[in-house]
Amino acid sequence: MEFKNVGIMPNIFKEETIGAALDLNRWLEARGISTRVLSDDALAMGRSGGMDREEFLRDLDLVVSLGGDGAMLRAASLAYMADAPVVGVNLGKMGFLTAMDLDHMYQGMEDILSGHFLLQERMMLECWIREGCGGIPHYALNEVAVGKRELQRMIRLEVDINGSYFHFYAGDGVIFSTPTGSTAYSLSAGGPIVDPNLECIILTPICSHSLMDRSVIVSPDSEIEVLARREKVMPSISIDGREEIELTHGGKVLIRRAPRRLKIIKAYGYSFYSLLRDKFDFPEEK
Repeated sequence: MEFKNVGIMPNIFKEETIGAALDLNRWLEARGISTRVLSDDALAMGRSGGMDREEFLRDLDLVVSLGGDGAMLRAASLAYMADAPVVGVNLGKMGFLTAMDLDHMYQGMEDILSGHFLLQERMMLECWIREGCGGIPHYALNEVAVGKRELQRMIRLEVDINGSYFHFYAGDGVIFSTPTGSTAYSLSAGGPIVDPNLECIILTPICSHSLMDRSVIVSPDSEIEVLARREKVMPSISIDGREEIELTHGGKVLIRRAPRRLKIIKAYGYSFYSLLRDKFDFPEEK
């Protein structure tokens, strides 16, 4: 695998991250690799020649994210659309999705350019919003959440699976998660931890008004439709915590497995269970 065109996507709200992105840009160009950044990112970096999204995606070979898991989710969406691998440099807190920390960035990039890395494929979700977005698909590595904006009121959502009525949820909303996203928002709402090598859709209610509502793990071949009832509260859809889209009354959301998987780069020796133990500080055996 050869990386000729590399996209750099920093968290532009952190000065340290912008500095690291500029350093990486110079380091890659010194090795004859063409780099590119999005227009908005270029402005934050003080760099000219930023690209619009279409230009950025054209002939893209690799996306490098600098920041935390939020920056990685943003980069993953574009990497997926370009069918290019993505790798993350962690300058955040958790770093569940990233492959290396800042201190090991250059050695990690040397390994990647020389082909010494682990390439994983992760399931993505495809989300279609029937009203208000012109039939544009949205892609999520972690989750699609259908929730509410007003704290004082609950929303009511009907969930159908494969064309058949499944359940009616009343509460703060419902999270539809991939296995990769099972350690994120879904987990905080009481969902299970799922090995990211598996494929399934995890349905987790948010603060349900029924004590019997629990997470349900659905086949990856399922198509899930969410219908917003005509209530006083307007639901909104969150895509990986990045995009907030208002769903009109009577609107529908279709959620299913995306047609292909995301390519994500990890360092050799990566273990999901070791990472899980370290990040959640599991106690040592006594």
